[in-house]
Amino acid sequence: MGNSEQIRRERALTATRQVALAVDLDVTEARVINDSNNTIVLLPAERLVSKVSTSTLDGRGRDALERELRLGQHLARHGAAVAPPAGPGIAGPHEYRGVTLTFWCYYENRPKPSDADAELGEALRGFHAALDDVVNALPSLAQKVDRAAELLQEPSATPGFSATDRRAAARAHRQVCELFDSLGSSTALHGEPHEGNIIWTESGPLLIDFEATCAGPLEWDLAYLPNAALTAFPDRDGEAVAKLRAAVSFCVAAWCCAQPTRAPEVAAAATYHLDLWRRSWLAA
Repeated sequence: MGNSEQIRRERALTATRQVALAVDLDVTEARVINDSNNTIVLLPAERLVSKVSTSTLDGRGRDALERELRLGQHLARHGAAVAPPAGPGIAGPHEYRGVTLTFWCYYENRPKPSDADAELGEALRGFHAALDDVVNALPSLAQKVDRAAELLQEPSATPGFSATDRRAAARAHRQVCELFDSLGSSTALHGEPHEGNIIWTESGPLLIDFEATCAGPLEWDLAYLPNAALTAFPDRDGEAVAKLRAAVSFCVAAWCCAQPTRAPEVAAAATYHLDLWRRSWLAA
């Protein structure tokens, strides 16, 4: 573990412990369980986690956590399959010495059942439906993709990119925008329903992490799913789903390449998605 990573984790732990004690929570055996984007701290005695804003990416501070909390509360009220925020007075957002954090219910992640893909599709469909009444208040997916494209054009943000890479990224961005225009319709999206944002429980899958929730073509979320999960969406554009899988890699490559020293898994994701995007989108 590098020195900066250790300092970041200690700050997250300290902030979580101090805030938890202030709201009368048990901090016994509090520990970091994830640090790939923001830092997640488990309070096992309370069956809660804190989400601590430690990301270096734009727009990931207090406003983002507060917005995510409101979405989580809305989703829980509407019966979506999500891990909900903690109760009133506990959830936050809280501040401790410049660090922002929120509290969420914790569920142990069990092994994914071998025949559960259809169930995952239904869970995502329910997530979309639960946000249907606020879709017009959600940020645009196109803006998110635009920001990813900007990162790939900024030498200070992605210093490992060559001029050839940046020209290719500009072409890919135009192609993604054209595809969005051709799809037209917009729905409420999770934004990043990948395996890391799904918890498998005895009762089925729960979605977590709503910072990327936005409005855009349905096929964007479907691009994250295994094929067997797509049966829940009979009106999907299958060709668009296939193309957007490469567009997803375009965005993930941008975000991970912009913070490659964040964690080993971030660096690995940068390499994987950059290669996947180059092989699939540019070869099309």
